[in-house]
Amino acid sequence: MINFVSNLSSDIRTGGFTARNAAALGALRKVEELFYVGPVDPPIILAQKVASKALRLSGLPGDFYFFSRRRLETIAQEVQARCRPDARLDFFHGFTPWILTCPPRPYVAWNDCTFHDYINIYHRREEFRAADLARIEEAEAVWLKRAQRVILRSEWGAKRAIDRYGLDPGRVASVGNFGEIDPPPKDVYAGGRQFVFMSTNFEAKGGPVVLDALRQVRKRHQDASLAVVGDRPAAARDEPGVAFLGLLRKEVPVEAKRLRQVLGGARALVHPTKSDTNPATLVEAGYFGCPVIASRSFAIPEVVDDGRTGLLLDHPSQPDAVAAAMVWMLEQDEAYVDMRRAAWSKTRRHHTKAQFEEDLVACVEEVFVERVVRAP
Repeated sequence: MINFVSNLSSDIRTGGFTARNAAALGALRKVEELFYVGPVDPPIILAQKVASKALRLSGLPGDFYFFSRRRLETIAQEVQARCRPDARLDFFHGFTPWILTCPPRPYVAWNDCTFHDYINIYHRREEFRAADLARIEEAEAVWLKRAQRVILRSEWGAKRAIDRYGLDPGRVASVGNFGEIDPPPKDVYAGGRQFVFMSTNFEAKGGPVVLDALRQVRKRHQDASLAVVGDRPAAARDEPGVAFLGLLRKEVPVEAKRLRQVLGGARALVHPTKSDTNPATLVEAGYFGCPVIASRSFAIPEVVDDGRTGLLLDHPSQPDAVAAAMVWMLEQDEAYVDMRRAAWSKTRRHHTKAQFEEDLVACVEEVFVERVVRAP
């Protein structure tokens, strides 16, 4: 038996992290009985949140209250109380929430990146006290060093975890990415001129840049348009060629069908993100033969081959660069067709759910084998 420890509900799979949680759960259930310990997500301590925000509003760095020592201790106590004592292994979804747990069994942890990288990618490090961030990073490093396996969703994340935290490379593994949507049996693209932008964080994933780029593209190609799936900020206004479709949840059949239609008819997915690690939307687009315009950052080059399955940008925050890539997609017809074929082929060869499950299960089974070999 495996204790599967998570801060998420087991039946949500729309977002990247929630989809990985459900996928890992499903994969491990095929080879071992699981006991789901989750969601373990105690409330934040309000006084700590207020104090931290007050400091930041005054121009001083605050504490990272979401992972305060008191909250981490509460999480550790809940995990200890809820885990089955007869399990052979504890499997942790994520790293940082669990760093004060002391599992009496071997344990495996997996995530997109370390807390150190999470802060650098999704926050401004200077907004928090250096000592408080160091407290969390040092505890995470110690906890990960004790794990039987540390699994990252990309080679990029695995290398950075090893380098930053001094982890044993022999205990660190990477598993590939996949899309939480069934690949279609054929490419149904019919020559449309609509691009698509998908995100639950419009600003961080480059939404404003994409809108600016589309305005430039429409000066040259008036029939070009954009479908925005997901977050719509209150300040975003209606404008020609832009359709805000809202969040299309994969758990809702009618919304999932609409998402498939959008991806199947899209000229390209535009994703000039500045806050990401290994976005599944890139893989999902590829399932439909839809090329990608994205940042040459994070683990994205592991998914998108520049010039072959999409276009990677060195300056994704510049609307001119994004617009130029969109124009290329519209004007290079022969190369574009080749790119669709390559995107379709690569995602099916290297980024399937079956391959992900196989790699993840292999990591866990290695731990079981090692424990048997080492037993007296």
